[in-house]
Amino acid sequence: MDSSYRIRLPFRDIDMHGHMHNAAYVSHFEAALSHALRQAGLDADFAPNGQYVFLVRKIEVTYEAPCYYDEEIVVATKLARLGRSSLSFQLMMVVGERNCASADIVWICVDKASGASLEIPEALRTALATHLP
Repeated sequence: MDSSYRIRLPFRDIDMHGHMHNAAYVSHFEAALSHALRQAGLDADFAPNGQYVFLVRKIEVTYEAPCYYDEEIVVATKLARLGRSSLSFQLMMVVGERNCASADIVWICVDKASGASLEIPEALRTALATHLP
């Protein structure tokens, strides 16, 4: 699941200091993660119409350098860990050679009806395992 997502930073994401607003980083990281799952052919497994869904357990962002209006941002996404009921992803945001931010995102698999934690279904676990480093 080594995927690159590219976006030109829109004006709507710029804060009063002239660089990308902190919350916009999370939005772009989540878009990159969706893109990576689609590229890997796994997006249907994460659609909200099945018996199970994945909820965000944690998003941790480390800011390194600002991103500015109209810069081309590239976000690399990797599956970092495959647990019993959770998945961890590592993402890196760069502009050219400049590291701008990184994120660690953890999703947990839950039963859609009850909200109880579930083991990741075996077929999905097998498909995901091929994307581990």
